[in-house]
Parts: sequence; structure tokens; C-alpha cells
Amino acid sequence: MAVTMQLYNHTTRRFADGSNAAADVYKVALLNSSSSFVASHTAASNVMTGVEVYGNGWTQGGETLANVAISTTTTNDAMFDADDISVTATGGAIGPAYNAVLINTSDSGSPPVAYINFGEAKQADVGTPFKINWNAAGIITFTYT
Repeated sequence: MAVTMQLYNHTTRRFADGSNAAADVYKVALLNSSSSFVASHTAASNVMTGVEVYGNGWTQGGETLANVAISTTTTNDAMFDADDISVTATGGAIGPAYNAVLINTSDSGSPPVAYINFGEAKQADVGTPFKINWNAAGIITFTYT
């Protein structure tokens, strides 16, 4: 199944005005099948309360993205990117997770950046890594017009 990503209403503005900066701390949290995307959500608690999946190696509140970069890729294009995520399940399975949310934990309320729908249940059994591999072109790409 296809993985899809949706941005929250405020996401592009926050990148454009510098509120989402490369030096900020970003995390990705796993969500169960009861979670849903609401574009107007402005705080992680709106998205994650009662639907977060964690434990057995996956950190409550999400895994921190490493090597975050916001860069210009061409004259009219920019990219938000970071290293892929890989967490090995210990003591039990990680998941199942159906969705994930990328949040900026540096700012008040930990504003959500993007909602990721895996298209199906994802799980990592004991000794197996739960992986999120970002697109080689970047997690989010922007075109200036």
C-alpha cells in the first residue's frame, strides 16, 4: 500500500517564517488505527492523545530526528530532511502502527508538521527494526512560485 503524507494548515507558513528551523528538535510518533488527520490541529496533544503507539524500544513522545536540514536544492526549491529512523524492538513488538505524526518539540505545544498514513498496519517483532525511510528527495519539498 502507498504511504501518504499530509501537511497541517500552518506547516508551510512555519517553514517560510522560520518558526520551523533546522536547529529545532523534531520527533516522529507512531499512532494507532483510531488516529485521524485534522488539518487545523496546532498542538501534538490534538493529534497524539489516546492514540500514540510506543514501548518495546519506541520512545513515548516519539523518536528524535537526527541531522535535520532545511536547504535550498535549486533556485526555486527547498527541502526539509533528516536521517531515516530505525528502532529495534526489544521485550515485545513495536506496533502495530497505522499512522505517524512529525512534530516540532522545540515550540510551545509541539506543533505537528506532517501526518503520515502508512496505508496498512506496520509492526516490528522482537529483534527486528521498525523503520521509517524518508524519500531520497527529502521528507518535505517546497517549490517557490
